[in-house]
Order: sequence, then C-alpha cells, then structure tokens
Amino acid sequence: MSVPDTSHARPGAGSDTTPVWVRNPALVFGLAAGVFLAGLGLVAGRPELAVVALPALVTAGFGARGRRSGLGIGGGAPVRTTTELAPSDSGRGVGYRTEVAATDPAEAVAVEFRVAGDRRHVVVVDARTATRLSGTVPVTHSGPQEILRTHVSLLGPGGTALSAPAAGPVASAVVPPPHLPVQHLPMPHRVTGISGAHDSARPGDGGEFRDVAAFTPGDRLRRIDWRRTARRAERPGDLYVRRTFATADTLVVLVVDGRDDLGPDVTRWSGARHGAHETTSLDLAREAALSLATAYIGAGDRVGFRALGGAARSVEPGGGTRYLERLRSTIATVTPTGDADGPARMPLVPAASLVVVLSTFLDDQPATMATTWAATGHRVVAVDVLPTPDLRRASKHERLAFRLLALEREDRLAEMTATGVERISWQRDDGSSPAVQLRLLSRPRRAG
Repeated sequence: MSVPDTSHARPGAGSDTTPVWVRNPALVFGLAAGVFLAGLGLVAGRPELAVVALPALVTAGFGARGRRSGLGIGGGAPVRTTTELAPSDSGRGVGYRTEVAATDPAEAVAVEFRVAGDRRHVVVVDARTATRLSGTVPVTHSGPQEILRTHVSLLGPGGTALSAPAAGPVASAVVPPPHLPVQHLPMPHRVTGISGAHDSARPGDGGEFRDVAAFTPGDRLRRIDWRRTARRAERPGDLYVRRTFATADTLVVLVVDGRDDLGPDVTRWSGARHGAHETTSLDLAREAALSLATAYIGAGDRVGFRALGGAARSVEPGGGTRYLERLRSTIATVTPTGDADGPARMPLVPAASLVVVLSTFLDDQPATMATTWAATGHRVVAVDVLPTPDLRRASKHERLAFRLLALEREDRLAEMTATGVERISWQRDDGSSPAVQLRLLSRPRRAG
C-alpha cells in the first residue's frame, strides 16, 4: 500500500456514521493517578505529592470543559466518509481516494484501511489541514473483489476525548486481468470472411501471389502482366493477369471454465478460502483469455466468448477496439458459481472456428466438450490453467488423494490429445512462456 497523499477525491460511494465520544483513557488514568497522589499526600502529610498530582488534576479540568463546549460523552454529529476506486489497466493495483468530512470539533482524524488480504494500515492526519487521502492498493487477483474497508476515529480538542472506530464504506471493484503480449497465434483449419489479415485458398485481392491466368471479364486492368502477355500471347487481344489469394479473418471462440477457482495449495481445494497472494486458476484463465482476445482482435480477427459455468455471460463474435473493451469487462466478471461438479451445458460455437478451451480439466466435462468439437471439424486448443500444485502443507492422506486426482487428470489430457486436441499450459514448471508454446502451434494454414 503506497503512502497516502492529500490529492482531492472525486465523489463516490460513501456512508454516514455517528461517532460515539468517550473520555480519553489516558485522561481517565491521569485523573485517577492525581486523585490517588493527592489523597496519599493528605494522609501521609507529604505536600510534595499534592504538587505532583496538580498537573493531572488540571488536565482533568480541561477535559471537563469539553462537555461544556459541546463535545460530551455520547453520540455526535455524523461523519461522512466516501471512497472512490480506479482499477488500473495492468490489473496489478487499484487506486483509491478517500475523503472524511467531520462536523464535530476534532484535532485529528485516524483512518484505518483494511485492504485485500486483511492487512491493516492506520493513517493519522490533522483534521484542520487534510482529510483527503489517496494511494494504491496492490492486488493479486483479478475479477470482482473487495478492495478497501475503512474505519474512522476522531480525536477531540486537547486530546481529552476520542470516538470509537466507526465502520465506513466497503469499496469493491472488478479488477481487469493483465494480458501478455502474444505475436504468434494458431489458426483454425479454415479461415472465413471476405476481408482480413490471413490468406485463404480463394482467388481475390490482397493476398500472396497465386498464379497467372488468361484475362476474363471482371479482372482488373491493373493486374495485367504485360511481360507474360508478350511472351505467352498467341493471337492479338490475348491478355494475362496475375492472380492472388483473397484475404480472410479468423473466427475464434474462447470457452472459459468458471466453475471452480483453485490455488496452488492443494489443502484448500476442498472449498477453503485461498491465500490472498496466491495466483489461482481463474486468475490464469482470465489472463489467458484476455491475452488471446487482445492478440486476435489486434490482428483483425473476430473473437467470441463462451462461459462454461460461472457468472459471466456469453458474447457473440466481433472485432474492433470497442468490442475488445466489452470483452475485457466480460472476462473480468468470470467468477465461480460454487457448483463445480454440476452439469454444464455445451456451448454452441460457429462453424469453421478455432475453439480455445481454458480449464483445469479436473473432471470430464471440459475434456469431453473439447473432444466433441475436434470431432466435428474444429481446431481445438486446450489451455491448462491449473497452478503448479503445492504439497508442503498436505498430510499423508491429502498427498495420496492428490496423486490419484493427478493420475486421472493426466489420463484425461492424454485421451483428449489423442483425438486431435492441441494442448498448452499457461503456467509451466520448466519456465516455458505461453507465447513460446503458442508459437509452436502457429503454422501456416490455407484451406478453402
């Protein structure tokens, strides 16, 4: 969490809380000590003890004036606290702006920030100079999540009274996933469309050289190859033109399995809350989906989105900058539904599309769907988003259960690969980046 500054906050969601003023415990203890010393000096005949007790009694007298000046014990005027969040495009942090408006007389405002992961930070500022705070909260996970929770406490004039910490607004945000730059991308078995960045098998404009053929009605005059015409023409009027391949775009459908969200610690796979600083399977799935969507749309292709379970909605294929922003917000909302073992309906995908399935493949449903799509003529790429398992906290029985689960998963992946589904891992133990793995799958394809 960065050091707060005093930049101005824009209006945002907030809450009103009524402070409950109480006497400062230090003042109460000082008063008790003064009375005790004064009494002891009276009983023991030691006037110097009464002199020592005088400062504590004077301070207590100033504290009593707080009641007469309107700052008494009990409720005070409401305190308005507003917090605004601004997630960054990188997905690595969320900026916040918090403003505290207190009408009660106070010398200082103590704001306690409880950020993601239950970490606590207390900031004390002078109420007369600055009640606007801003900074950045680092985040590990993408998607919807609670970012900041505030508690506000006021310090009365002279420090004689303070208010109990009052809960302020709870700020939540949908953190967009980061994306990796990807240059080499796998293509489907057949490209479609009438324009794009990829060569097709149809003759047309914009692609690579195809052949030289006799001029026919409809050919453009600028395509006439005069050298070939001079060499091959047998009679006057014969013309020959250079033909090229037509260009087309790629249709890609991203299928994200959002039924579960698993971290590296296998002891938490049974449903316990994962660690705040652990990258989970859905974090990798969101990152992979956005990285591929950004790369394909940047190349002029069309990308669609399908959710296999989870809370996100499907998005029909499209392209362009505005569509990418819509796709980014949809991918960021992928969250588990809590029913990882429930049946999932097989999404419909357009013909001649490249299907990318992003899942942990811990059950048969995503693998069966990928195999079915491959059998119907689609090129299917399976992206394994399971984090590297961590067994350091696992017991003997948990290690045995994980071993059985891992063997079933490897058999499932092997059977899926044998049917023609190509597989990559978004997080590998050998350090191989996803871009390198995608480059191995990106080979020129040209079909009708």
